[in-house]
Amino acid sequence: MYLQSRRTFLKGAAFSVAGAAIAKGVFTADAMAESIEESKFTDTPDSLSFYPPMEEWADFKELDGNDWKRGGLERKGVRSESNPDGIEVNDYTIVPTACSNCEASCGLTAWIDKKTFTVKKYMGNPLHAGSRGRNCAKGYATQSQMYDPDRIAFPLKRAPGSARGEGKWIRTTWDEAMTTIGNKMHDAIKGDDELSKKSCMFHVGRPNENGFTGKVWQTIGQDCFNSHTNICSSGGRTPTIQWANDDRSSPDWANAKLIFLNSSHAADAGHYFQQAAGHIADARAKGAKLVVMDPRMSNSAGMADLWIACWPGTEPTLYLYLVQRMLNEDKVNKTFVKKWFNWEVMMDNTDYLKFMVEKGYISKVPENNTFEDFMAMLKELYAPYTLEYAVKETHVPAYKIEELYDMFIWADTSISSYFWRASAAGNLGGWTSGRTGFLALGMRGAIGPEGGTFFHHWHVISVAGKGGSSTVGQGKRGADVPKIDVYNELSWPPEWPLSTYEMSYLLPHLLADEEWQGKWNKKGLNVPKKLSVWIPRMYNPVWINPDGFRWIDTIKDESKMELTFNLSPTWSETNWYVDYVLPVGLAGERHDQHSEATMPARWTSFRQPVMRVALEKSGWKPKNPNRATLEAHIKAGLGEVWEENEFWFDMCVNYIDPKGEIFLDAAKTKTIKSMWESKKNPGVPVTISEWYDAAFGDNLPNLKELATTDDRYKDAEYPVYEYMRDHGAWLEENKIYSPQEREIKDDGKNYISHGHKYDKKHVHTDKRTGVMTAKSHGKEKSIGIEIDGVKMEGFATLDKKLDFFCDWLADDWKWPEYSIPFYPRNDKEKKEMKEIVSHVNHMYMEEENSYALNTVFRLPYNIHTRSANSKHLMEISQNHDPIWISTPDAKKQGFKRGDAIRVNITDSITGLDSGYFVAMAVPTEGVLPGTLACSHHGGRWKLVNSVSIPNGVTDGKIDSQPVTRNMNDPKFMAHSPENAGKEGGQIKIENYNGTSGINSFGVPTAELQMDGKEGKLTYVEGIKPFHTERFADYNRDSGNIWWDGLSGSWQNAVAAAHPDPISGMHCWHQKVILSAAEAGDKIGDIYVNYENNFKIYQGWRDILTRPLNSSDKLRRPQHIKRPWVPLSDKAYAVKITD
Repeated sequence: MYLQSRRTFLKGAAFSVAGAAIAKGVFTADAMAESIEESKFTDTPDSLSFYPPMEEWADFKELDGNDWKRGGLERKGVRSESNPDGIEVNDYTIVPTACSNCEASCGLTAWIDKKTFTVKKYMGNPLHAGSRGRNCAKGYATQSQMYDPDRIAFPLKRAPGSARGEGKWIRTTWDEAMTTIGNKMHDAIKGDDELSKKSCMFHVGRPNENGFTGKVWQTIGQDCFNSHTNICSSGGRTPTIQWANDDRSSPDWANAKLIFLNSSHAADAGHYFQQAAGHIADARAKGAKLVVMDPRMSNSAGMADLWIACWPGTEPTLYLYLVQRMLNEDKVNKTFVKKWFNWEVMMDNTDYLKFMVEKGYISKVPENNTFEDFMAMLKELYAPYTLEYAVKETHVPAYKIEELYDMFIWADTSISSYFWRASAAGNLGGWTSGRTGFLALGMRGAIGPEGGTFFHHWHVISVAGKGGSSTVGQGKRGADVPKIDVYNELSWPPEWPLSTYEMSYLLPHLLADEEWQGKWNKKGLNVPKKLSVWIPRMYNPVWINPDGFRWIDTIKDESKMELTFNLSPTWSETNWYVDYVLPVGLAGERHDQHSEATMPARWTSFRQPVMRVALEKSGWKPKNPNRATLEAHIKAGLGEVWEENEFWFDMCVNYIDPKGEIFLDAAKTKTIKSMWESKKNPGVPVTISEWYDAAFGDNLPNLKELATTDDRYKDAEYPVYEYMRDHGAWLEENKIYSPQEREIKDDGKNYISHGHKYDKKHVHTDKRTGVMTAKSHGKEKSIGIEIDGVKMEGFATLDKKLDFFCDWLADDWKWPEYSIPFYPRNDKEKKEMKEIVSHVNHMYMEEENSYALNTVFRLPYNIHTRSANSKHLMEISQNHDPIWISTPDAKKQGFKRGDAIRVNITDSITGLDSGYFVAMAVPTEGVLPGTLACSHHGGRWKLVNSVSIPNGVTDGKIDSQPVTRNMNDPKFMAHSPENAGKEGGQIKIENYNGTSGINSFGVPTAELQMDGKEGKLTYVEGIKPFHTERFADYNRDSGNIWWDGLSGSWQNAVAAAHPDPISGMHCWHQKVILSAAEAGDKIGDIYVNYENNFKIYQGWRDILTRPLNSSDKLRRPQHIKRPWVPLSDKAYAVKITD
């Protein structure tokens, strides 16, 4: 049904179909035949393809699939003036963007109907190297999010005189909100004192961009970037930081022989789900084996060659058994280990070797410091990890462990794995899973080669914050932006100096804990006691973070958070309690440069607002170029919906520092305003085209070379931006294998490493380790390594090798016993090493009917707040999030399928009880006996079904589109909204009567009670079929709702914060005791003693951590980069008074 063409979009992507000639006489009227001849459509096109050739994207014709049902061309012909009853032809312009419903950033194309200026469908982007034109159900949900009848249509403000949480709102303008917020931020941060630079907090969930918002906060001079990573994946990142000073794993799934999933996360429910699953399928088609290690039989485990159900947190025992056996059977890839493990550093550290003897790790200090001595020491060190001990500790049958070993040996260097959530996120000490797992991979030489596993930063592009050459003040790539010279204890408390990311989930606890604040202030720190402005960005901490009632208490407290706003397009539990809700767009409504390590390559997508781009490419001009996206969304009937890039450009220049008086440097030469002023047009904010032309062009040389020589773009004002605008994706580098072996260039005078030049006269090479060091900015810096006469760039570690031994962790940061891959070897060590033994280890299951509750898995299509009001996602994910319980355990307790049961949470570290939630029992053979499974991504709730805005209709004076929407009409293309976002420019929201639903497709209504110590929630009403006038054409089936919306229990509120002492990860698993439901209990009910939960947080802090003290000179190791915002030496320096 496509326009007939003998060209296919991608070679090999289409297959031939017999064509059919159309001739007069076939139809009852010649007009029908003529309509087909003129259109070139046929009943059987000569090729089938998902996508037309790119040169047709701007103007592509396609028969309408729904209208085709009336009879096809043979009966109706093609609609035309002479044949008005013919089949409708869609007139599309196709605009690329990227999905934002998970972290993968798969490519999308929006198929915009020119005749109605609506997105008729979203499909994949065949130019996207990672997603390859494919999407999962979350990608196609982009359309339902765009035309969500409950979406927030204009900025909202808490009604004057009302308290946070009362649910009273009024409509406001973007200008009013930005003026109020800008004034508050201006007054808070204009001071030059330390607390002024800690006065704001930006709290982001899944960032889905590479560096833009981090750059914003650097240019505002605040150490205030708080991400959700420590409730997500920091336990998976800690081991890659220790091994390679890198952020996470990066597997080559498609070319692996052994695909070893440490959970289902990568393949059937995770952020990279669609891309990972596709590459894994490709590998399996070539004969690869699939192993899934998960105490729950996930979708991936159900189709695996081997399913290994480990007791949660004991996975290191299994990895170290593999290592022990490799050592004993001479199956170690000694060439790789000798070349790339930092064995020299370890063997030269005599003090540490003596410590190992004292701890009983080894019997004596090796006589020599050769590689052979190192290997002999490893053989002794790992000898206790026998098959018998592995079986005892993991509860995995011996034959399965041996089968896994055989697969490891068979696969050789082609083993792809991904250490991420699952064990790493669920367990105290969960980071040791990746630490020991990478040891097993390294022993086989599977780190770096084709089919193996490598590291994130080599396979990712991060340039969103590097468009500085387009501004007055930032300089090229942001080189002139000052580093932040304060260290915010609310993000990085001194008890967790090695925390992989910010301790964001502890924010309400830290603000409430006056004793903690006072203690550290007496020790010489300057801990904030309140926040002037708190900004969650498309984030819902009330629902997703542990101890949700504590979050509500803190957000409601205006003495702790003086002004709050959420940049969010949808209603959420958190939005209910803030002062402003500012609707920014999703997926096809926002700008983001977004790249992820989903394959051994460097690709990026360019997420962009498709309606704005469609207009721009057709010649439309906005009234205010700095609010072009807002104007475009108004024209499209989406409401006063904006996007973050333009919002922050405008905020910094016109609202936070409009006079250019807040200086960022001591010399008073750089202001916040100057950071975002357009270099081309000083005095006004930089534009999207200016910023991204610089961000892409200054940092991706291959892209720039192509765009500036391509006849289509070379004469454009912003050629690199326009190339990315039209293509939506770019592959800068492919097939990146073992890049640590890239040779350092020598131009005769300089060594060139990672693009930087170092004068050869000032480079020193250590004869023992081969590490090459040079002076850089007044400091000694490792720039590479020489091995066997070859100078290579090496890894990002201090010694440029993989750190089997983290000397800095042992010598400087108080954790010597865990500075090598290790796990307790017996019951005595388990009790002593409480910091790395899971809090749900079977040794803690002492009470009758006690279990380890596994919470860190997800329903494949419903994982984030922003996807909760997509009808089809809600429909396919309905299951009430039950408690999976093994059949023998259910029989023992007398539970049957569908029974309501109480899940009582108790803490194994402090012995305190948190409360309970009521869930539905599902007995199954798909879970390890003694463990349970229930995803913590359930239990959404709302307090009312709808919200009425008293001035929502009356304030709208302006028609959003006085000319009928039709891109083929010059009058429509000539119109631009006046005064967008300003008083007097407020639009009439189409088909809106002042009341809108709240997540009507997927969130039930609940009653909530809380008194500062205890909290309760019970559901009172499920969702119901409804009719909507807003976006009615898209939501024709809103009356077809058969589910009640209950997505389980809000168990996160019952869960106390469990901060891992090293990684900082919140350890999600729970020790629970099951009992039958009591009279009046309903599935979804919760009871929380959040006063106890506060004591549990304090217990984990005081019992497990090793805080900074007077011997420490730094806040954390400087070679481990803190994410998001760069800090100065002054910020890292610390002086503690004991």
